[in-house]
Amino acid sequence: MISRRRFLQSSASLALLPLLPRVVRSADTVVRTRPSWDTFCTGPLYEPFVAAIGAMRANRGTTTPANWGYWVDVHQSSCPHRSPYFLAWHRGFLYRFEENLRTVSGNPDMVLPYWDYYTHPQIPPEFLDTTSPLWRKERTGEDVTEALSLDPFADDVINFQRGSGNAFEPKLENAPHNPVHNLIGGAMGDVAISPRDPLFWVHHANIDRLWLAWFEAGDGRHMPRAYQNYWQGSFQYGDAVEEVPRVWARNPSRYMFYQYENETMPAALPPTDPPPSTSTATARAATLSTFSLRGTAPLRPASVGTTALGTSQSLVLDEHSVTVDVALTAQNASQVRSMLLRPQAAQATAKPDPLRLVLDGVQLTGLGAKGGYFYKIYVNLPEQPGVNQPERTYLLGMLGSFEIGVAQMQAAMQGKGMQGMHDMRAAGGKPDVRFVFPMSEALRGIWPTDLDTLSISFVRANGRAHPAKGHTIRVKTLRVEADD
Repeated sequence: MISRRRFLQSSASLALLPLLPRVVRSADTVVRTRPSWDTFCTGPLYEPFVAAIGAMRANRGTTTPANWGYWVDVHQSSCPHRSPYFLAWHRGFLYRFEENLRTVSGNPDMVLPYWDYYTHPQIPPEFLDTTSPLWRKERTGEDVTEALSLDPFADDVINFQRGSGNAFEPKLENAPHNPVHNLIGGAMGDVAISPRDPLFWVHHANIDRLWLAWFEAGDGRHMPRAYQNYWQGSFQYGDAVEEVPRVWARNPSRYMFYQYENETMPAALPPTDPPPSTSTATARAATLSTFSLRGTAPLRPASVGTTALGTSQSLVLDEHSVTVDVALTAQNASQVRSMLLRPQAAQATAKPDPLRLVLDGVQLTGLGAKGGYFYKIYVNLPEQPGVNQPERTYLLGMLGSFEIGVAQMQAAMQGKGMQGMHDMRAAGGKPDVRFVFPMSEALRGIWPTDLDTLSISFVRANGRAHPAKGHTIRVKTLRVEADD
């Protein structure tokens, strides 16, 4: 059944339908247009799409592409996260999945739509219909506003490859990709099974679109040339699906013959209104929620502990935002200041940052594994309101169920491949993992005059107005490491 919002949108969407699903370039080449979800769900392909998803989910095997579980297994065993080809591998993954949708639906015009959450950050209502194959009951969030960032689209982000300095691929993976997984939660919050949720596919179609939009924007933005080694070889998607040459991912309109309804970068974030506040404490909480990942930095949450540089302490995160103060001796402060004054290392260097935040023994609780939240990690947030720098200046990274799941999967597979994943399941537990966040660039950007303390803030972001309360993440040791 079409919702009232969809009905009101349909009149505008109908004007676009003649462009869908294909634009004929020549007698033997068809370039299909992947539409936004708002356009797609009011058009003729919506019902066949839902029926195809339902048929695949009802097919309980994992041996053929007609099985829903086949694509879950391929993603678990092969997807590169926090590593090169994150975007390119997923582009091929979507391409082969879309071909399979055409086969299952029996409709040669079938395309994969994208969810433009920069325009509509709430989960589309069709995915919340409990009678639909698009629904999954274990989701723990409905709104991904807090996940969104314009950082990947900044004018100075012109490189593509991770390791090349100020690169697009890792920035887009950090936000919005990972936080969208985190805030939806359930299967989406677990990298090992995230394609079980139909939202995975419209989310990744949007990530793919944002990559194409970034490249099409020009102004110095560039990827490796088609003839360079980066594009040599092929991506594998299981025994039952044909491989995809890497070079195809560089130019999908040329090799994969698709385009998007909208190929422009987002220029603004969706508006948010802070909840009404009745006290200073409530107002501060509202500020922390409202301005996360936005133009103004949030204020520093209340401190919960103090540790000295070189020592460590444990930490348990819950529904609150907290700060850990890392006390510096005069010698420590001099050491840090000296590091910040050194010439910056070459952008592509593999050497670790000389000043870094280390979280060791990171583990999810049962509640934390359900997702629906994440934490933004900052250094030296301002204590008082007033003029301060954009929040990205203070941002060290993010931590949620998805990032932890990726790290656990990589730890289990280290040197063992998929056998490591099988061993982890057989053991009935997941390994503790480590996260290292470079700090030098952020501290150079804010250049603190007072180095008595380095304040590490964990600012909570939620995907639901009334999130579950309780412990989510345990950290055995938190410390700041500084090279001599």
